[in-house]
Amino acid sequence: MIRSLLLTVLLALLGVLATLPAGRWLSLDPEIQRQAVLWGLPLAVMLLSFVLFPRLLRPADVSPGPPARRLVLLAACAVALLVDQSFLLIGHLTGWATFTSAQAPAGRPLATAAWALPACLALGIWGWERALRGAVYTGWRRRLTAPAALAVSVFTGALLALPLILPRGEVPDAAFVAGTLIAVLCRELSFALLFRGGGGLLVAGLYRGVLLFLEAFVVTDWFGLFSPPFNYVTSGPLFYGVRAACALVAAGVIAWVVQPAPGLSVRRVRSIEGLDDTDDADEAEEPEAG
Repeated sequence: MIRSLLLTVLLALLGVLATLPAGRWLSLDPEIQRQAVLWGLPLAVMLLSFVLFPRLLRPADVSPGPPARRLVLLAACAVALLVDQSFLLIGHLTGWATFTSAQAPAGRPLATAAWALPACLALGIWGWERALRGAVYTGWRRRLTAPAALAVSVFTGALLALPLILPRGEVPDAAFVAGTLIAVLCRELSFALLFRGGGGLLVAGLYRGVLLFLEAFVVTDWFGLFSPPFNYVTSGPLFYGVRAACALVAAGVIAWVVQPAPGLSVRRVRSIEGLDDTDDADEAEEPEAG
């Protein structure tokens, strides 16, 4: 319990500190802040989770699903991804958003994707999801109900996403902040449901990694923190309303597929080596990430 609380507080502080405008005082180059949030933040999250939880607890309410279950969840992620990103198509068709692109040498996008996509996927699994679900959710689940523990992990993930919600510690546009916040909460909920629904760290981390890659290396809002080859600009709140709605529907797709969770068994966390049910003894075998 103590380690779960400590990790939760430290992760929340990381998100807040990475968002404060004071972070810009460390460097006049915005690119350094982008790289620090993109790579430094998840690496710090991963380090904290490994230090405080070198061995993960087995999830308190479900076991990792069989391969067939994970394939179903991966298919659901693909559908949810299309729904989540469909606001871009709607914005283009309605004229609510204008898309621009930066000139890049031929072949460079593919070369970047060759290393950036695997890196985002690895950090999604072993950085973000290992900490938020493997450690925070499972740790709190020993003392709280499943919905409460899920809420703690989702809220902690939202705090870690503050640099994306408030780029450079500013509020560039109220509609942008509101739309991004709703999208972040819906995605965090989706990751948590995938983890609990039999996907484990693998499926949740892969879904997170793909979304991170798209936003950091393909297309994002002009107000956003990252600067990928493509971005979009909008002049009204309707576009951000559509973005929030798409995120809600995408989360609904995940929730609908996860809800039945056939073949998953409910069980308590087992302590190892016959130790008592104390914080230092609350370690069971590590759940698979793959």
